[in-house]
Amino acid sequence: MINVLSILFTLFVSGLLLLFIRKPVTESRDFKNQKIYCYGMTFLACTLVFLLTIELGHIPVGLHVDEAGMAYDALSLARFKVDRFLYVNPVYFINFGGGQNALYTYLTSFLLHFLNFNTTTIRLPAVFLAFLSSFCFVRIVKKEKGKKAAMILMFLLCVLPFMIMHARWGLESYLFFPMSILSFFCLQKAFMYHKKRWFFASGCSLGITLYTYAVTYLILPIFLLIFFLYALIRKQVSIKECFCLGIPLFFLALPLILMLLVNNGIIPEITTPWLSIPKLFFYRGSEFSLANILKNWNLFGILFSQDGLIYNAFSEFGTLYYFSIPLCLYGFVLTCQKGWQTIKEHKVSLDLAVLIFFLSVLLVTLTLDGPNINRANAIYFPLIYFILIGILELVLKKSFTIYPLVFMYLIFFCLFSYTYFVRYPNTVHDTYFFVTEENVADALSFASQLDASKIYVLDEGYHQPYIYTVLALEMDPYTFNEQRVMDGVDVVEIGKYHFRLDEIDEENVYIFLKSEQVPLEMVEYDFQTMNFGSVVVYY
Repeated sequence: MINVLSILFTLFVSGLLLLFIRKPVTESRDFKNQKIYCYGMTFLACTLVFLLTIELGHIPVGLHVDEAGMAYDALSLARFKVDRFLYVNPVYFINFGGGQNALYTYLTSFLLHFLNFNTTTIRLPAVFLAFLSSFCFVRIVKKEKGKKAAMILMFLLCVLPFMIMHARWGLESYLFFPMSILSFFCLQKAFMYHKKRWFFASGCSLGITLYTYAVTYLILPIFLLIFFLYALIRKQVSIKECFCLGIPLFFLALPLILMLLVNNGIIPEITTPWLSIPKLFFYRGSEFSLANILKNWNLFGILFSQDGLIYNAFSEFGTLYYFSIPLCLYGFVLTCQKGWQTIKEHKVSLDLAVLIFFLSVLLVTLTLDGPNINRANAIYFPLIYFILIGILELVLKKSFTIYPLVFMYLIFFCLFSYTYFVRYPNTVHDTYFFVTEENVADALSFASQLDASKIYVLDEGYHQPYIYTVLALEMDPYTFNEQRVMDGVDVVEIGKYHFRLDEIDEENVYIFLKSEQVPLEMVEYDFQTMNFGSVVVYY
């Protein structure tokens, strides 16, 4: 069913693109070039849609623990207008105690008003924003570099591993990448036409970006301060235009400013009938420190290779393919040269803006405790741009043929696709961060028929297995709050469901979310077993 929907959606998008990008042309040569561009871009766009939607509910296998947390809050909001802890429209979700960014949850909650609750629906916001940002990225480059550059970029967006892997599961922080591109799209329009509505749109987009990931609280102010201070000095933007951007940005940022004040103990928790700013169980502000810069010397090795998390990158291919690294370095040098030329000419340019954004993301990422690919995801916007610039310089100015590069990307893309779509589904569920929700639901259904006084749902690899239980049961948040028992930040009991192994009794049922995590002492008892995929029931 998912495959059929993927194909139909791809065909639908292709029709829209043909209508949108095809323009009437009178001269024969221009007409031929326009046809090549039109059909080429349509084919590439449809390829991207297909890659992002095929088997979306099954690859990656199961739900990541943060996906599950987001999904339960989204389900609670859609059905009961509150999150799992009964807060009305929180600006920042508590999740497992340390908080979770809000944008993805609200997008998912909106979709749940129209679509069934399943893994595919949970992941659709990531797919939609990935495609929308790709379209905007191509439009940005087309305006600055021309149609050939736009088509090369679209090709890169189809074949680079990061573009596929980040958009096929619902990690809320990954929305920083597409939202940063959407913000650049609005900024480009604003500086090109100097229309107040585009500066207002830029402020709105940047304000919404703040709800994708907490690192934006540092990255965006650094970027905006440097870029707009320079633009003001060079008289490339007016004070009125800055206010048009700043007003919506301020009002969108205000709830998050209050959230920071609440969670630093400066003001009390805020709850209203229409908005909530909750006090988190613990605040992770200590993750940022200048002392971390010395420890993060291997950051680029992580960003181009892998971070030890199989759902972020494969070590065989890296995030952008290893042979892209020289192109990226070359493009970075060229972008620096063009940015410096822009400064000497007292202008602003896309190259300068991308360079400032890159340095802003890099600086903040270096201060993180244990940076990884998903924490630094916005940096891939400038990195992909640098690869494009490197290719354009070689092909358009140095007269190198592009065909060997295309061939290399296609070969590695085929190898990557086989790994991701064929081998990967059989390995990702072995990591403790992913659990197949359908298997949990089947196991709970089976356990409920055994009339046990206690049902233990256990996962030795993670301390909050309760989230998969309440999600599989689609438990309403009021029942969850009435019955939950907590030990610190851990939910250890909800009614007859227990999530910490404190006794082994033949009267109880034990559900282990990972079969390989079953304690050895369970084997010594005379239990029967029933397997539901990787979930095993002892009774």
